[in-house]
Amino acid sequence: MSYTQENFQEWIFFIGEKMDSFTEDFAKENNINLDYSIKSLDELEKWIINNYSSINNLKEDPKMLDLLTIYIGETFRKHLGGKWVMDTEDQDNAYYMMPVLTSPDYKGEVYKAPRTFATASIPRKKGNYISTILKNNMEDMAIPINE
Repeated sequence: MSYTQENFQEWIFFIGEKMDSFTEDFAKENNINLDYSIKSLDELEKWIINNYSSINNLKEDPKMLDLLTIYIGETFRKHLGGKWVMDTEDQDNAYYMMPVLTSPDYKGEVYKAPRTFATASIPRKKGNYISTILKNNMEDMAIPINE
């Protein structure tokens, strides 16, 4: 999906509503505990791997990709802090037109791109790829990991 700053602000506005449905209805239908914990990322990643055979399959389901992006991002925000941003100006930015998280407190990579974590988990087939990224970031920021 292509965004403007105006509809990106609208996207942010509806995060809570989208996550209420995702963490309740979707979670119940799929027997997944979506409580924004590190462990929930592993459960969700296993669901992604079992339901999408390729990155393109997931990209062809933009509504689900959006929900996964938000849930993963909100889980990272719970543990790392940060805010949602989107660069709609610099076409050379690797994350141009993609919702990402950023914070002056982040170490190393200043942008966290939950959408790419969701898609990259498919070919890796690890089941803990996304949570490992979160844990590595928490270690880099000296945040205790309580699973």
